[in-house]
Amino acid sequence: MFAVVERLAAVAGAVMTLAIVGAAVIALGRPALATTSDTVSQSVGRAFTVGFLTQIVVLPLAALAVAGLALTVIGLLLVPFAAAAAALLIGSAVLFGMLAVSHAMGETLTRRRMARGQALSPNSYRYLFTGLGAMALIWSGWVVFGWVPYAGMLVLAMATLVTWWLATVGLGATVLSRAGMRGEFAGRLIPPESLTDEYLWATPLGGVTAVKRPEK
Repeated sequence: MFAVVERLAAVAGAVMTLAIVGAAVIALGRPALATTSDTVSQSVGRAFTVGFLTQIVVLPLAALAVAGLALTVIGLLLVPFAAAAAALLIGSAVLFGMLAVSHAMGETLTRRRMARGQALSPNSYRYLFTGLGAMALIWSGWVVFGWVPYAGMLVLAMATLVTWWLATVGLGATVLSRAGMRGEFAGRLIPPESLTDEYLWATPLGGVTAVKRPEK
């Protein structure tokens, strides 16, 4: 029983930490998180591929860079700072990606509930907390059955694998969107800056028939 409570506390602590950090990210940079979340929703396969390649390439390169600094006397003094900077950068990208995945999951679940007629207020906080709740359910099997021999290890392995997949997708979406600065892979095919007067007069938008250019 104590082991179950301990595992439950670990999962709850991780979810609460992500919720606090996510709320701060929404308050300070909601557009960036929303763009990365849309990238997750619209380009899951591409995001996973980029995230997987990033893990293969970036981590060894960071290790080689730190090892290269250790070859010189001055570089040896910079090794702790370089290692801390690399760990902070990679960790921040993974954390931001996990928040974007949670936001995307929560938005999908919320919109499905709204489509069934439930009165809900769609906002980023609801999306994030709903997605984090869904992510916590992934680990619920380990919390309950973690004490069972073999079965507990199997459930832990499955939860770890799913979490790694989600983290990889989030990391790839972060890279693709440049941490929310670019929306090319977020389903936004036409950037706002391309909507010139020439385009607006010549192209129907939202089912509205295009009108003729006025006579000069």
